[in-house]
Amino acid sequence: MEINKTVSNPMLVGAMQLIKADGPTPDPAHQALFMEQLDEAELLAPAEIKAEVDGEGNRIPGGKTAVRFPVLTASDGKRFFVVFTDNQTVEQARKIDGPSKLPEEFFRDTVTVRFVDAARMILTPNPDGTENPTFGIVINPFMENIVIPKTAVLAIAQKKAELALAAREKIREREEKGGKVLQFPGGSPKKD
Repeated sequence: MEINKTVSNPMLVGAMQLIKADGPTPDPAHQALFMEQLDEAELLAPAEIKAEVDGEGNRIPGGKTAVRFPVLTASDGKRFFVVFTDNQTVEQARKIDGPSKLPEEFFRDTVTVRFVDAARMILTPNPDGTENPTFGIVINPFMENIVIPKTAVLAIAQKKAELALAAREKIREREEKGGKVLQFPGGSPKKD
């Protein structure tokens, strides 16, 4: 997690535009492209950061840092974890005026997160054990406004866990048969 990093995701933005152009029934190929790009992307999440500072008010590298993520509450009471695709979109959101204007706390700082991090934020129960009331994740609110409800986030997380379990099982089976398995990051296991 990096603070105020410059981020750009042109492929993700393109996939979002395809989905929006499809209307209420997105093309499955466009959905697959979107999910692939979302899984690979570094996103920007608005954050309130309280960091250990030196006598001049500068953050101390490696010092203690507390991060709080503001949530967006819709008029119907649904709460959303907010992420932006890039710095340009953060700046566009800052300029929105009227009823869609985000509170200033969404623009103090940003931290980089991946989809899996955002999923963890909304799927993790509250410290007291109650269910997290966050409805879902919203990407580029009041602009592309792509909403991924918690139920979809959970389904995506379960599917990824199933795929990982199946891959581990294949590796275990190959090792039991005496084959040496080389695991390449981000790729499929290769047998030599």
